[in-house]
Amino acid sequence: MKTTQTLDWFKSRINKKVFRDANNPPCGCNTCNDIEKNGIVITDEDHAQYLFDIQNEYACEGHFLNYRDEK
Repeated sequence: MKTTQTLDWFKSRINKKVFRDANNPPCGCNTCNDIEKNGIVITDEDHAQYLFDIQNEYACEGHFLNYRDEK
């Protein structure tokens, strides 16, 4: 079953690194591939909100980014 993370999940990881699938397809760009390989640090509440919003926009299109704590 495909799921998304909650806003609280993203906020609880501020200043921590998270990983996600490369999302290939539809994207497969260098940024998506880099976040899959190296992760991304959530810098503040605005960044957490942005990642939450983007995750949900992609999910509405049927593309689940699968954010997680480990590679």
